[in-house]
Amino acid sequence: MKKLLTLLLVAAILLPCFLTACDFLKNYTEIRDERPDSETTTPESTTPEDDPVVDPPVVKTMTLTSVKVSAGEEDTEAYAAAELMAYLAKKGVALAEDGFSITLSIDSSLGEDAFKIEADIDAGSMTFVGGNGRGIIYAVYRFLEKYAGFRYLTPDLETQTEDPVIIPDGVLMDYAPVMSSARRLTWYYTGRDAEWCVKNGISGCDTTLDAMHGGPSLNYGSMFVHTIGPLYETTYPYPTYTSNPCLTDPEILATVIKNVRKELEKNPAMNIISVSQTDVESWCLCPNCARIAEEEGSYAGVWVRFVNTIAEDIAEDYPNVIVDTLAYKHTQTPPKITKPRENVCIRLCSIACCFTHALDDPNCPDNKKFHDDLMGWGKICDNIHVWDYTTNFRHYISTFANLGVLRQNMRFYAENNVTAMFPQGNSQGWSGEFGELRSYLLAQLMWNPYMSEEEYYGHMDDFLKAYYGAGWQQIRYFIDDTIRLAANGGYAINSDETPGEAVCGQGIYDHPFTVITREEYYYHELIFDQYWAVAEEMAGNRAEYVRRSMLQWRLTKLYLRPNAQEAAKLIADAKALGVPWSEGKPNVNASSDLSLSPFFWSYG
Repeated sequence: MKKLLTLLLVAAILLPCFLTACDFLKNYTEIRDERPDSETTTPESTTPEDDPVVDPPVVKTMTLTSVKVSAGEEDTEAYAAAELMAYLAKKGVALAEDGFSITLSIDSSLGEDAFKIEADIDAGSMTFVGGNGRGIIYAVYRFLEKYAGFRYLTPDLETQTEDPVIIPDGVLMDYAPVMSSARRLTWYYTGRDAEWCVKNGISGCDTTLDAMHGGPSLNYGSMFVHTIGPLYETTYPYPTYTSNPCLTDPEILATVIKNVRKELEKNPAMNIISVSQTDVESWCLCPNCARIAEEEGSYAGVWVRFVNTIAEDIAEDYPNVIVDTLAYKHTQTPPKITKPRENVCIRLCSIACCFTHALDDPNCPDNKKFHDDLMGWGKICDNIHVWDYTTNFRHYISTFANLGVLRQNMRFYAENNVTAMFPQGNSQGWSGEFGELRSYLLAQLMWNPYMSEEEYYGHMDDFLKAYYGAGWQQIRYFIDDTIRLAANGGYAINSDETPGEAVCGQGIYDHPFTVITREEYYYHELIFDQYWAVAEEMAGNRAEYVRRSMLQWRLTKLYLRPNAQEAAKLIADAKALGVPWSEGKPNVNASSDLSLSPFFWSYG
């Protein structure tokens, strides 16, 4: 009798939970069925019945079976020709003296990084022409991508289709990059590999592109950013974090000009030099500087006047050099009066933005200021570079749900005349989240910022299929769900790790629960567990990649329910997989009692 009563009591307790879970799974399944990526629609014909149907012109095509490749004497031309022959050989295209003739050359009139590919089937020839060394290399890889079906996903993972190489007659490709000045990446693994960078249209990375790979598009020498300290000869031991000097002091101006010229003389290959503020929230408020800032409506006016003077001084002796300065934090807002000279570029930094909503989303107040400031700079400057942020620098392993807005943001930049992009990411080690995927997508977007949503998610799926193995669709579900949850906003976590006021979206230092709340994740936990379990089970030889990316979900569950034993295992696994720990709690190498670490505090 006692056992029967106990069973009845347990049933009474569990039944409501079971029914709630069933309702949730039913509702969740209905939501899953409404996924945009799973819908298939057939557009109705809009052609009236009485309109004549015009057949499209017939384009002559041919299948490449053998080729003969010749190129000029430049290192880049030889490299591009060798790569073209090597990849075509993988497709079964033979090298032969009587093969289809392909010629590679450089014509600077095409422009920086541009290229054109034409085929004359009747004449049995095809030409690849690049506007510079990188342009001819890009021509080869983009041709191989479009007509031979190659994808350069990571430095050690490439895919190809089984289709033959079929080319049409006439112009195959004629393209000049929208982000024409520079496309730079610093994500670990990809950004350190020069070959992967040029294969994906990147013109600047963590490893300097050598002559064979076309060299970097922007050569800063040793003066990349936060340079005013060494330029005005501060004695502070860490020049990047010294106080910013008085920019209306003629002696400081003379010292900076002297050192700018010294750098340019020392590095003849430099085509850009950074004269930019230090990375601290301090600036001169002497009467002269304060007056200019008030006149201009922004402290950026003080900097632009200072930089303009330097740019004017060097313009005649260094006509091909751009002077770079930051629009960053207190200098983000453009000045009302002074315009940057034509040999000055403004490097606008999105450090204060929300990265779960698009930058031009009218419903996101966190992004309105940046949106307005970019529009303002665009009215007074034709040379805008953007320093973007594409990871959470305080929570490297945690989910950073910006994959749903990367495409919209890149299009927004392109539409507002941004000529150079630097999406900064985790360059310190392997990603425990989706760093490799994000790196690949960013490369594609910088090359083609106007791609459609269908193209964007096509690139995502290509990567997921090859990188994660047969269970890749489960990981796509996880991505889709976190995008949807993040777009709804959440709770802020203040610096003292206590719940804060509601915010619009997640910044690059915010706790992950800022936008995806503890409650939301809890209700999806069973399903999210299933995603990763199935993905790992089906991964085959890609299991390590699944396990590394799964660290983000394991960490989230520890935030929900702290557990010292599970935390110790997570930390050991992250260390074994080479994943850096920026969460700040605890150190990967810590030997202290993990249960006492603030990492295991229950947020809220």
